Amino acid sequence: MEEKKVYLQLHEAMEALVHICQDGCRTIGPWDQKLKGSQAACNFPACKGVEMLVRHFAACKMRVPGGCANCKRIWQLLELHSCMCSTTDTCRVPLCRHFKIKMQHLSKNEKVKWDLLACKVLESKGTISSIPTRRKSSYKTIGNCSVV
Repeated sequence: MEEKKVYLQLHEAMEALVHICQDGCRTIGPWDQKLKGSQAACNFPACKGVEMLVRHFAACKMRVPGGCANCKRIWQLLELHSCMCSTTDTCRVPLCRHFKIKMQHLSKNEKVKWDLLACKVLESKGTISSIPTRRKSSYKTIGNCSVV
């Protein structure tokens, strides 16, 4: 049960990351969109946490190998997103294309690990229908996962 909870949290983080990068939220969003500060509370449960990670990542001064735990976490979320994303050319999530290219150079075992993680994250909500309709097209088929 605890394992499923982790995958569900990752799923929510993926939704929040796309939400922030494509639509923007109350206090953070794409550079070319107006922030929605006057809007009601956000419907994405992980939005605040992802926002804090993004803000930390942008301001962190520890740019060394190994880095800090928060920077590693956002790097992993960005990499997981790129593994799941099928709209690389139009995707607004930072570094999506970069990680997509990096994935092509991974060993077969590493690719399988990422695909398995992506599959478990997508399956964590029980059905893919939990992803909002306009976002469904941004996810691809991964291994045996039936992803729209």
